[in-house]
Amino acid sequence: MCVSRLTVAAAVTALVAGTPALADVTPQQVWDELQGYLESFGYEVTARETTEGDRLVVTPLSIAMPMPEDNGSGVFEIGEMILEPTGDGSVSVRLPETMPIMVKVDPKDEESVDMALDYHARDFALTVSGDPGDLTYDFAATSLGIELVRLIVDGETIPPEGARFDASTGPVDGDARVVHRDGGRDITQTVSLGDLTYDLMFDEPESRSSGTLSGTLTGLHSATEANVPDAPATGDAALRLSNTSEFGAGSSRFSFSEDGKTATGETSSEGGRIAVKLSGDDLAYDVAADGVNWAMTSGDLPFPVSASMDEMRFNLAMPTAASETPEDAALGVTLGGLTLSDGVWSIFDPKGVMPRDPATVMLDLTAKVTPLVDFTNPEAMAGFEMLGKEPAELNALTLRNLTVEAVGARLTGEGAFTFDNSDKTTFDGVPRPEGQLDLSLTGANALMDRLIELGAIEEREAMGARMMLGMFAVPGDDPDSLTSTLEVNDKGQVLANGQRIR
Repeated sequence: MCVSRLTVAAAVTALVAGTPALADVTPQQVWDELQGYLESFGYEVTARETTEGDRLVVTPLSIAMPMPEDNGSGVFEIGEMILEPTGDGSVSVRLPETMPIMVKVDPKDEESVDMALDYHARDFALTVSGDPGDLTYDFAATSLGIELVRLIVDGETIPPEGARFDASTGPVDGDARVVHRDGGRDITQTVSLGDLTYDLMFDEPESRSSGTLSGTLTGLHSATEANVPDAPATGDAALRLSNTSEFGAGSSRFSFSEDGKTATGETSSEGGRIAVKLSGDDLAYDVAADGVNWAMTSGDLPFPVSASMDEMRFNLAMPTAASETPEDAALGVTLGGLTLSDGVWSIFDPKGVMPRDPATVMLDLTAKVTPLVDFTNPEAMAGFEMLGKEPAELNALTLRNLTVEAVGARLTGEGAFTFDNSDKTTFDGVPRPEGQLDLSLTGANALMDRLIELGAIEEREAMGARMMLGMFAVPGDDPDSLTSTLEVNDKGQVLANGQRIR
């Protein structure tokens, strides 16, 4: 998520808030702030201002944004905006209930697309209070939504039965505060979006393909803190953003057909969260969902299949700006409590040989990385690629947790390595590592016995695998368990349980 890519609708209808201020603010001051905020992101604001008594009427108001590389443009036709004092030092902002959005995409050597959308803001109310340079926005609406009105592809108008899109969320309630500082604005916003519903459809008779997707997501809530520069910039003046979005139970249904084959299915989840942090120096994501379920029926499968998972999580943290010193990075993946339906199991285990307990995969890595290029600068990245240079150096890697548990076997591991980037000859082009990895494996022999019974491997293949394990591992304390300590020393030697293997 990037503030400069927030929809114009959100920028106008939800321009942030905090606690109400006591000072008076005028309609002109509010409009000047809104206009300056939009123009700081490169939007082209067109409007005529008219004073009618103590209120300000801005009409016709349109906000345009050209797309990168002259591939098109988007225009938000607000029409009329009325700003009027409320009598208590605040300003009420009124907008039409329906506002058209025109999008034109005309990339080179690809199909052109013209879309007309309607943005709906039902029972929308916005009140602005505070001082110029420190304004608070309180807003609410029964619902906010967007609907496809017209679609033209390569000059051909797609009829309503050929394409549909409709999404809405509500009730909406939020507040925000925008404070000016040298070179930019500090923004704090919280918003409750209620329940989201969406419905889309396409039908292309010529390609014999069609599809539908619909669903709901409940209890949407978002909190944002941002430092936004007045103009696009990098380094200390770059955008800084922290956003956390949470949601409750959700579900969806889909159906897709191509060349006479149809796949249908549904998904559901109990809730989750998405956290994003962005600064001029680093980027971090943390995405999680609980109680996830899938079910699908397809013409390519002889029976319905389904799966469920207790927990899904993905997190990533990485530096984005060039640096002369190592910076922190991290990667994590959790797939917890994965359960497959009997239909899925029967594809590769029709005899029921394998244990069908829930499976879990967990990976938790941290690292020290020296970025040699600004990852947000496409030209700099392209220059490194043309020269065949690596964009970053790996200095250290720590495996905090590795867990793979499935079909009766369990593998765990942890370890840490440092890397000497001045020595890329010892390991043939790879920075020389130094460190230790500890692994533990249980149930390996029982798993191979089951694979033999299943017919997936032959006895001689299992014997070779057992011999290989014997070279790198030693028996553990428990039955059918193995442990292994893999070490790379400062001379570049590789040892397994103290025995040199390289």
